[in-house]
Amino acid sequence: MRLHRLIFGILLCSVLFVWTSSGFAQTKQLAANVTADNPASSDANTNATVEKQPAASANKSVDDDMAKKQAILASAMETNKEIENPATQLWLLQTQQNNTMLSMPLAKGNYFQHTVEFEPLLPNELSKKWTIGFRPVIPIVTSDPYPQVTGFDPSTGTIKSTTHRMTSLGDMVLGMGVNPNPELVHNWLLCAGASFIFPTATHDMLGQKNWQAGPLIAVGKKGHHYISYVLQQTWWKVGGDGQRTRQSFVRYMYNYNWANGWMFGTQNDILVDWQANRDQRVAFPIGPQVGKLVHMGPMPVQVAVSAQYYAVRPSNLHVMNPAEQKVVPKWNFQLQLTPIVPTLQEIIHHQIPQDPTRKH
Repeated sequence: MRLHRLIFGILLCSVLFVWTSSGFAQTKQLAANVTADNPASSDANTNATVEKQPAASANKSVDDDMAKKQAILASAMETNKEIENPATQLWLLQTQQNNTMLSMPLAKGNYFQHTVEFEPLLPNELSKKWTIGFRPVIPIVTSDPYPQVTGFDPSTGTIKSTTHRMTSLGDMVLGMGVNPNPELVHNWLLCAGASFIFPTATHDMLGQKNWQAGPLIAVGKKGHHYISYVLQQTWWKVGGDGQRTRQSFVRYMYNYNWANGWMFGTQNDILVDWQANRDQRVAFPIGPQVGKLVHMGPMPVQVAVSAQYYAVRPSNLHVMNPAEQKVVPKWNFQLQLTPIVPTLQEIIHHQIPQDPTRKH
C-alpha cells in the first residue's frame, strides 16, 4: 500500500513538472511583451497587438483572457496582489520550503524538520462571473526527526531514547472552491467550497490513515496597495483505518505591495486539533513576510521569505504518559517561490499576444 502511495505521488509531481515545462516557452513570449515600468503603455500595446483569431467563440474567449492577463502582468504591484489572491484568475505553481524548529518529547531538545510543499493553484472559468479553483497541496517531508525508546533507567526513573530521521510523502490535501469574479464583488474576495485530505503518506508516523472532508471558506479584500484575507478549512474523518480526526487550518494574510515589485506583510497558518487535550490543540504562529517579484529567465516569479514564531503551541507540561506527548513547533523559517504559468487553455490554443515591433 505504501508503494502505491509513493508511485501516485511521483506520478502527480511528474505531471506538474511536464505541465510547467511545456508552458515555459509560452510564458517567455508573454513576459517579453510586458513593460513593468509603464503600465499604461503596455495596456495600449496589448490592445493593439493581440492577434485576432477566427470567429470561433473558444478562441475569442482565450483572446479576452490573455488581454486581461497581460494587463495584470504589466504592473508589478498588480501581479503581486494577484499571486497573493486566493481567488486569483492566474495559474500558479507555488513551492514552499519550510524549516520548522521542533521541541521533541522525552526531553530530547530541539531539532529541525524540513518539508517541501507543492501547491499549484488552478482556476477555471465557469462563466464570465464565476470561477472554480483547485489547489492540491503535496507535502514531501525531506527530513523529519522522531524519538525512539531504547530502554528505561530505574535509578533515575527516566526513559532512554535516541533521535532518528525519516523521509516521506505526507497526506495530500485538495481544496476546491467557487468564487465570484470582480465584476460581481469588485474588491472583495469571496470563496466557498470543499476540502479533502487523502491518506497518501508513505510512513505511518507522518500520516493519519484517514479519508477526510469538510468545508472551505475564504473572505478578504483587495485595495490599491494591499491585499488581506482569511482562509479556513476544517476536516472530519469520513473513512479509513486511523483514529477519529477533526482538525482545522486557518491562514491569515495581510501584504502591502509597492510598484517596484517589493511586498511586506504577514502570512501564517494556524493549526487546530479538536480531538487533542485543551492545552495541546492550537499551534498559532506570528511573524513577518517580505518578498519581491523577479524574473527567473523570462518567467515572472514572486520570491518571499518569512520567519514565524509559534506564540501559542501545544504543551506537554501536564502529559505524564510519554506516548501521549507531542512534537511541539517553536519556529518556522519559510522560503516561498510562486511562478506564473500558462493555463491549459492557453497551451492548447497557443494564444500568445505577439509584438510586431519585436525582432525575431
